[in-house]
Amino acid sequence: MVLAVVAGLLAACTPDTHVEGYHLDRERIDRIQPGVTTQQQVGDILGSPSSVATFRENADTWYYISKQIESITELDAEVVGQQVVAVDFDEVGRVEKIREYDLKDAKDIRVASRTTPTQGEKLGFFEQLFGNGLLGVQQE
Repeated sequence: MVLAVVAGLLAACTPDTHVEGYHLDRERIDRIQPGVTTQQQVGDILGSPSSVATFRENADTWYYISKQIESITELDAEVVGQQVVAVDFDEVGRVEKIREYDLKDAKDIRVASRTTPTQGEKLGFFEQLFGNGLLGVQQE
């Protein structure tokens, strides 16, 4: 009985591992040949990208992103693995180069908590109340 309880406790403490995104295997990546493979062929081989770069002029970059996450509870999830494959295309739609990144290439970023100010006058409670005509008074 005690052995069953201990085994149950150990199983409860085993981290749950799952993958978010589509992890590309080496065989698929190796089928992409710079200077030869077209954008259409990359889509056929690797599937739809996770993201597409929007800042390159006259060319595209497709990103295939996946991460491996371990957690015991919902609150302690930790990224333990990551794969990012970036496929750069030239102006005619052929693969220019392939770049690969993993977890050691990742950088923590700090999200800005500032708000963007709006233009115009800041109205107080009574200005808003009277200005909107809620009390039957309208501004002229």
